[in-house]
Parts: sequence; C-alpha cells; structure tokens
Amino acid sequence: MPDALVIVGASLGRLPADLERGIAKLGTGPLAVRSSAIGEDGEDASFAGQYETVLNVRGPEALREAIATCLASAESARALVYRDARDRENGDSAATMSVVVQRMVDARVSGVCFTADPVTSRRKRLVLDSVAGLGEALVSGHASPDHDELQRAHGVWEPTHLAGSAPVLSEGERELVAREALEAEARLGEPLDLEWAIDADGSLFWLQARPITTLGADPQGFDTPTMEPGDVYTRCNVGEMMPGAVSPLTFSTCARGIDVGWQDNMIELGVRSQRSDENVYIGMSYGHLFINLSAGVRFSAEVLASDPDEQSLAICGRLVPEVAKPESPPLWVRLPRIAKQVLAVVRAKSQIRRMEALVEHGAIDVGPDSLATWRNLDAKLEDLYQAYARHLTVSSGAGALAPILLRILAGNAEPDDSHHAAVAHLFAGADGVESADIAAGAKRILDALVASEAGDGFANGSVEAAVAWLDSEAAGEAGRSYAEYLARHGHRSLRELDVRQPEWAHDPSPLIKALQTQLRGRLRDDSRVEVGSAVPPTPAPWFLRPFASIAHAAVRNRERSKSLLVATTVHFKRAYRALAAQLVAEGRLPDEDALYFLLHEELGELAAAPAGAAGGQAAISRRKALVYQQTLTFPEISVDLPEPEAETVFAHDERIVVGKPVSGGCVEGPVRVVLELSDAEALEPGEILVAPITDVGWTPYFAIIRGLVTDVGSAVSHGAVVAREYGLPAVLNTHNATRVLVTGDRVRLDGDRGTIEILD
Repeated sequence: MPDALVIVGASLGRLPADLERGIAKLGTGPLAVRSSAIGEDGEDASFAGQYETVLNVRGPEALREAIATCLASAESARALVYRDARDRENGDSAATMSVVVQRMVDARVSGVCFTADPVTSRRKRLVLDSVAGLGEALVSGHASPDHDELQRAHGVWEPTHLAGSAPVLSEGERELVAREALEAEARLGEPLDLEWAIDADGSLFWLQARPITTLGADPQGFDTPTMEPGDVYTRCNVGEMMPGAVSPLTFSTCARGIDVGWQDNMIELGVRSQRSDENVYIGMSYGHLFINLSAGVRFSAEVLASDPDEQSLAICGRLVPEVAKPESPPLWVRLPRIAKQVLAVVRAKSQIRRMEALVEHGAIDVGPDSLATWRNLDAKLEDLYQAYARHLTVSSGAGALAPILLRILAGNAEPDDSHHAAVAHLFAGADGVESADIAAGAKRILDALVASEAGDGFANGSVEAAVAWLDSEAAGEAGRSYAEYLARHGHRSLRELDVRQPEWAHDPSPLIKALQTQLRGRLRDDSRVEVGSAVPPTPAPWFLRPFASIAHAAVRNRERSKSLLVATTVHFKRAYRALAAQLVAEGRLPDEDALYFLLHEELGELAAAPAGAAGGQAAISRRKALVYQQTLTFPEISVDLPEPEAETVFAHDERIVVGKPVSGGCVEGPVRVVLELSDAEALEPGEILVAPITDVGWTPYFAIIRGLVTDVGSAVSHGAVVAREYGLPAVLNTHNATRVLVTGDRVRLDGDRGTIEILD
C-alpha cells in the first residue's frame, strides 16, 4: 500500500505536535486524507461512504483543513442517522475518529475488488470493477466500470462487461489484482472489500480493505465435491423429483436418501463395500440437485458393461457424448452382479411389499422434548434410505426399457422425435396407474360438486369455507368423495419429496383451489371441455407392441413405488413439524419454518445444546439465500459441478418452440403460462398449460386443460404419464417455453412432433 500514517483518536483543535514532521516522510506529492472511526469497516457495519475522504491535498494548511473535514464528518447528518440505527441494533456508543493520511497514487486505473460476490453472497466468486484514473468516480457511483467475475474454483474468468470500447485492465493486471486479493483474504480469514490502484509504471497499490459486511448465507455452502474431474452432471430426472432449489433439511434427508439408496444398491450388487459419507451420485450446486451421469455410467459398467448411451437415453432421453466410457471388469466378475440386478427388477412386487411395510410401521413418535423427538427421527432415517433404495430398484425397470426401445427404433443413431413419440405411445394405456387416479379422483369430486346445490358458493368462496363445507355432513356425496380422495392421495403434493412442502392432508388449499378453478369453468359452461380436436396419435410400430404389457407393468410398479416413497417421507414431514413446534416453544428457533434451513445433524446439535441456545441466525440467512437460488437456471448437461446459466432474453417473434413429444395428438388453443402452482387457479377451461415443470401437485388441473407444455421433463415423468392416460397432447423438456410463450398466445401443440407453433 502507499506510504501512510494514522492519527489515532484525533479531534478538532487537538492534533499531534510532530504532525508536519511525520507528513514530510510521505514525500512532496499530493496526499489522500481518509476518515477511519473506531468500529468502521468492522464485521457488522462498514460505514462506507458515511465519512469523508479528501484527495489531492497539498501543503500544511490544506492538510489541516482536510483533517478537520474528516473529523467533522463524524457528526454529519448522514453519519448520525446511520450510527443511530446501528446503535439501536448493537448498543454502540458514539464514534471515536482516527484519520489516515496516505501518499496519493497517480492512478492509471483503479477500482474495487470483492473476494466474494456482495450481491449474491457467493464465496466462490471474485468480483472486480475497474475504471480509468482515480477510483473515486467508481465508488461514488459517477462512473460505470468494467466488470469481471472470477469462478474461483475453476480459475475461469467470465466475459468482461466493458464500460468502453476496450478493457482498462490487461489480462496480467487482472490476474495480479485477483491473486493478491485472495492472498489478503487468506491472511485475514474472511471475505474482503478492497480498493486498489495501478500507477503509470504498472505497480499495484492497495488503498483500503474492509470485511464485506452484507454477506448472507453462501448459496453454494452445501455444494458437493465432484467425484472425479470431468464428471458429467444433469438436471434430468432429479429435477422432476426435486424441482428448483431445496432447503438444507431436504438436502440432508431426502437428497441424501437418494444417494444412500443408490449406494446401498451398489453394495447389494457387490460394486461397493460400504457407504460413503460424501455423495457419489447426487450432486448439489447452488441448492439445486443433479445426477452424476458419469457415476451412473461407472456403476453400469461394473454390472452390465453397457454403453454410456444407454444411461443417457434412460435419464435424459438423448445421447450425451460428453460422458466417457469406463472400462468394465471381465464377464466372470459381472455375472453374479447381473443375476442379482435382474432378480431385483423382476421381483418388483416384493420390493413394493417391503415398502408397504415401511409405510405401515413408519410413524415417528413425538417425544416429551425436542431432543427426544430428534432422536426418534434420527433412528428412523434408515427407513427412508431403504425406501429410496427399493424405489430406485423398482423404477429402474421402466427406466431401462425406454432406452432399449429407442435403440431398437433408432439403431446407433440419435433417436428423433418420431422415435420418442412411438415409445411414449407404447407406454400409454396402462390401467391401474396410481398417479393417474389423482386426476380421476379430482374429477369425481368435481362431478359431485356440480350435482350439488352448493356449487356456486363453493367455487367462489374462501378456501377455508370450502374445506369446512366438505368436512361437514351437508356436503353429501362431494364430501364423501373428498374424504376418499384424501384417504388415498392425501400424502401427495407439489414438490412432494421436499420435507418443507406440506402434504394435501395437512394443507389441502392447493387441491381446493384447483377444484374451485375447475368448478368455475364447469358452471360457466355445463359441457365438459374435451380434447375433441386432437388428432389421434400414430400407433407404435407392430414390432414394439409385444413390449406393451411389460411397459405398462413397469409404469404401474414405478408409480406405486413412488407413492409409497412419498408416504414414507410424510412420516418424516409430520415428525419434523412437531420438532419445529418444540424448538420454537423452547426458544431455540424464531419460527417453525426456520427448522427447514438447518441440516438434520444441526437440529440434533441444537436440541442437545444448553437451554436458551438459538439456531435462528443461520436458518434465517439460509432462507434468504434460497430466494436467490430459486431464480437460477442451469444447462441440462454440465461437465463438472454445474454453474448457473446467464439469463437469456428470448424474442417473442420466435414462432416455434421445440421439446420432447411425450403424449401424442395435435390441438390448437390459447396458452396460459403458469410459473407457480399457486397461480394455476387462473387457468381457464380449454387452455394449454405452459409451466416450468409439473409433478403430481399439478394434476388436478389436467381435467380442464387442452394440452401440456413444460420446460423440463421426460417421457416417463409424472406429467407425461397422466397426460397420456387422459389423452392430453404434451411436449416436455422445451427448456424455454415459459420465456418464449405468453399467456393468450394461440398455438398449435403437436404431441407427435414435439413442437409448439405460435399461430397468433
């Protein structure tokens, strides 16, 4: 840093007698005089911009005036307001001012460097803003800087956002600033906000450093390490099971359950000897979950020696050339593993019966205090892991069949839309699919509501009034249908494997809103909305038809297994809600929702801590981070742990959106773009639903829509299954439909070709 001296505890009219002698040591050039109060630039508050800085000071008289200006700024109106607010929070006293006198740097370029992103709190991101000349224009907001961001984990700079026609920093200077800033962070042990300047000779000077006081929870705080360099990750499949970012508690229970269940299957087949404390199949980045395709391929190579393309087709519905093919052990090693794998899949009914037993005996006792309840939860985690292991085994039947059929149709080429449409048609028509009854059961309630005299009041009343009426004897057949529905499907919900999401039996409001929306449409037009204009899908080729019964059985088993997995999860949801109430009553959490932002293990530590211990600060900070995490989108395929996509604006003059055809037929109609399930009640009968994703929480609305479009999904996702059962043309995995299409657009949805064409 430039030569400097500090006047400690200065005040107006009382300066050191040897001040001029000390200043003489700084040379004859101009000086910078900076305010520095005790408590400024601390961990809790920065006072940035509250106190004065005077630049280009020359001569003794100007120096004394500059010092007086800095000292007086401690009592300025803006500093007093800032300090008063801080005092109310922290009980601090009035500021004690010191003054820093620095030799001015003749800056060719200067700026600010944050060793963490101050906006998003990402610790793995370095942010660098640079301007030509002095940095005062930058920190005061009067100049637009060049903006650079460094992905610290990979050492990769993102493209520079230039303020002018050329960057003000050379690549070497940019690297130098970043390297020394990170060294300073390492020495001080916390993320820093640093001001710097580079003079005409290319020498770098550090002018000021302070902690970044506004950082919240790191949105990458639970990122998992990559198992091997170059591993390929995907949002496919797991993005449907756990859409969006998940809470820390969900990560440490259900997401961990997926991974442990997968590891247990590897152990059962003799591929692994024991569980790993680190996730080996499910990765997390920015709160979002991903499947490690490369890890899956390595597992498959150890058993079936299958090509990576088979795994890619099963999970992503397309070839993923980025996945490398590992070596496989000799056949004599793999034969016992193959036999066990085939036997496990063939015995799907046995796996389902074991899951039914887990549900039957899975209730978790609530103890007399939070610690007892947590211990009961902890003891039951093995049930959750078993449920995931068995569900993964059962669902592998349907997962393995689809790529086999696609291979039969496409050979060694990339399957095209016609191949996907043919396979989707083959999977259609299965009876007894449990998730399909979610829509059928809702229709039974709706029919009873239409037949009742209370239909209009139900449709236009409050959710609370609607629930109270359905629970009363006055509801008659509608009430009985509703009670039967909750008895069968009350454990289901939107984002149903997220422990933070209440099931319908606990909070039926999403279901009631869906019924009210449909009922309003029926009351306006007594005739049912039919898919009438849909063109019947082209049948699957004759040589695939013998596989139909196998496909239908695989779908039935998978959907039953998924329902049982959700029912097992609901036991944990109920117990965690009870634990949250106890922790709040004991003064350990500020509110019940805060529970979901602590890991399962952290909850145990909190419950075991001395009375009065509080865990709210970390939870509240993480809850704020989730708001940011939910705004992020990711590429379908990533090499190494995924990074968010830069936001792209799509022009509305694009005429065709392309996705995966998962349910055949062709319809025309207006679209309704619904980004959150809570907004789905705006749906009108006959509209085409366009959503980021749908799971079973959306299916009550399927009775009134004409077609379905989503940004993500596959032929074996729940939205696709229900759409096929009810003859709804559907195109999933479009990536951008919610951004290209606008509510009111009239489109032609072709569920055979996988296209949505904007007509007007």
